[in-house]
Amino acid sequence: MAVVVWAAALTAFAVPLRHALVATHTYLSGYWATVTDGDELDHFAWRDPQGGTVRGAVRGVPEDGVWDEEGEGTSSVTGDRVWVSPQGVAHISESPAEVDMVLGYAGAGAVLGIVLLVSRARRQARRSLRET
Repeated sequence: MAVVVWAAALTAFAVPLRHALVATHTYLSGYWATVTDGDELDHFAWRDPQGGTVRGAVRGVPEDGVWDEEGEGTSSVTGDRVWVSPQGVAHISESPAEVDMVLGYAGAGAVLGIVLLVSRARRQARRSLRET
């Protein structure tokens, strides 16, 4: 019975950890860039790590443009940072891999914490049974 419980705990720990590690690899395989030409929707430009200009759409830019602090609409995202995935898809402001990393590492940490609490409680229960 104990082997089954430990196998389940190991699996519950490994699944979110693997998810986090894959997301970390994806994040590190991509790169951050600054939009150099962002005045037309779906026709943005940024520089890749080799210095070449890349043109394309940026996910996360609303169809009706970008709104500034005063509430005025503009379609310019020039100067904004984008994260570009290994597949060449740009995302404005944040990487989707960051969310996956947080969820994966938090899930693995939560499982580890629960396993440690249960192990401690079982050890204390055994110790109290021996003393009686």
